[in-house]
Amino acid sequence: MILIVEDDPQVARLIALVLRRAGRECEIVSDGQTALQRAKELLPSMIFADLTIKGMGGEQLCSALKAHDKTRKIPYVVLSGDRDLAQKARKCGADDYMGKPFEFPDLIRLVDKYAGAES
Repeated sequence: MILIVEDDPQVARLIALVLRRAGRECEIVSDGQTALQRAKELLPSMIFADLTIKGMGGEQLCSALKAHDKTRKIPYVVLSGDRDLAQKARKCGADDYMGKPFEFPDLIRLVDKYAGAES
């Protein structure tokens, strides 16, 4: 199960569609606070999160998840159009990052890398 944290409904639906076509289960949340709660409940196989989300920002969410025993090992991938993306991803402890716009094969490659054969 992959958690998608994205406040743009069109982008969130597109990511979910690509992942579901690749045989993955996913859940979409649109704000950081809900993402933090759902990550602790679901313990997803990975998280894709935008940097600019409502409430708790993507960097803050990443830092909070990486600081919590139960969620620190969940692969966290930052998705953003931010030009300082690599630096921000490193700073918060993200496992990887991908710029927007992105290619679908790159999205699937990251899922294969971090979520392995889990569904």
